[in-house]
Amino acid sequence: MKLCWLGHSGFLLECGGKRILIDPFVQGNSMFPGSLANEIKNPDYILITHGHGDHLGDSIGLYNPDVTKIISNFEICNWLISQSVNNCIHMNIGGSFYENEIQFTMVEAIHSSSIDSGNQVIYGGLAAGFIIKYKDVSIYHFGDTEIFENMKLIEKNYRPNIGLIPIGDRFTMSPYTAASACNEYFNFNVVIPMHYGTFPMINGSPDTFIEKINNKDSAKVLNPGEFLSI
Repeated sequence: MKLCWLGHSGFLLECGGKRILIDPFVQGNSMFPGSLANEIKNPDYILITHGHGDHLGDSIGLYNPDVTKIISNFEICNWLISQSVNNCIHMNIGGSFYENEIQFTMVEAIHSSSIDSGNQVIYGGLAAGFIIKYKDVSIYHFGDTEIFENMKLIEKNYRPNIGLIPIGDRFTMSPYTAASACNEYFNFNVVIPMHYGTFPMINGSPDTFIEKINNKDSAKVLNPGEFLSI
């Protein structure tokens, strides 16, 4: 398996011969590596954690009806269908979808969710995180979230060994609370900070996160466009 950070909360995951995009925010993402423009075309799956424009992002533009399945919550999928995106897997918190030996599970996040659609702001359902499990690897993309005590149940039930965690502050956990979540609730082999540095207001520092995390060897700061074998 290989994982690549696309800047902000976006990731490209390659596993089982399939290509998975998570929160593919490209247009307006100053951190997106242009060299990967072709790599992200025609993905097998697109996972959307919530409806905000920096997470729903370029999902419609990257969707290929002959190849791609979009996985998101009920409300976002219904909106996507209204935009002629028909191959959408409706989910909700706690549910799983299995295909090609990959398990996709939607888990709780504490955050808002809405969709800007023309002049309308549409309810985007509950924000979520995702567990992506393939063979012995379990990846937890936190989405946008505050720290919450039920994270201990995510650890108990899914045992994620790779964590993709927001540290930017203002809209999500800060480096301090993200480190506290890792220290209190999880046993990650690798934890990758995300959702920072894209805009001036999300200025949480990965150096601070590493300083506060107990298992410093688990922290891996990726450059946008950098691949990590997991």
